[in-house]
Amino acid sequence: MLNLQNEWTKLVRKKSTIVLLCLSALFPLLVGPAIQMMQSKFGFIAFDGESFPLVILSLAVTFYLPLLLALCISDMFAGEQEQKTLSFLLVRPLSRFKLFTSKIVCTGIYLLTLLLVVCLSSLITGAIWLENFTFSGLAISLLSFLLSWFPLMAMGILLVFLAQWVGSSSKALTFSILLYLIMVVLTYLVPTIAAWLPVYDSNWYQRWINNGMNVTTFGRSLYLVSFCALFFTLGYYKFSQKEL
Repeated sequence: MLNLQNEWTKLVRKKSTIVLLCLSALFPLLVGPAIQMMQSKFGFIAFDGESFPLVILSLAVTFYLPLLLALCISDMFAGEQEQKTLSFLLVRPLSRFKLFTSKIVCTGIYLLTLLLVVCLSSLITGAIWLENFTFSGLAISLLSFLLSWFPLMAMGILLVFLAQWVGSSSKALTFSILLYLIMVVLTYLVPTIAAWLPVYDSNWYQRWINNGMNVTTFGRSLYLVSFCALFFTLGYYKFSQKEL
């Protein structure tokens, strides 16, 4: 896709991207030995090789990955507008739709890369430090990480829409974090509207693993696709109207 390689190159050349990828890989590697030492000291097993990657995934999709996603999006959209670099891209034979789409696709690839890095690191940690590591557990863990991409990407597209309304990366990041926290709180305080929010699907992988394809998971999949389509359209409309 035109401009996709350019967007990806800009992203991976940033020092912050490299640092965050390294931290994503190091976190499970540091947590695993600590858990093994605690379990040996107290004589009980809280996590084994099969459950450890899913515990790391639960923490990642709830706290860590939404923050990195908000950071990437705020820099890729509001940050480039703030630095006045978007207008230079449009000098090339590149439509706004293709520019906007390439940034969305680049965000999705970045998110998938983060998930795979955390997955690989947690699997290696579980295999080395923790007991009961099996190939069936490996398959379930890998599938769980891949399934988590979908609801996180829906959240990302919502944050892209939000980033179109501010011209500063710091403001976009702050608003994105506040919006995410508000949605998390609302899922607990107002359960009736929880199903309308993308954070409701933070345990998306658990539903698929436990229930497989049924009416509920299929219906929820259609809702997430519609959610992505809606905010992609709204985000592009706002992007196409902006003076760059």
